Amino acid sequence: MRNFWSILAAYLAAWAIFFVYSATVGRRLARLEDEFRRLRERVSKD
Repeated sequence: MRNFWSILAAYLAAWAIFFVYSATVGRRLARLEDEFRRLRERVSKD
């Protein structure tokens, strides 16, 4: 039990990093999809 808190902290930090990374990738993907949609609209107007 001596290292329990250190292991728990590392485990929680790893999950926090994973969720932040996932949110960042999700935001970038949403922006890319929006830009792709706008480009598709511009091409179809021409």
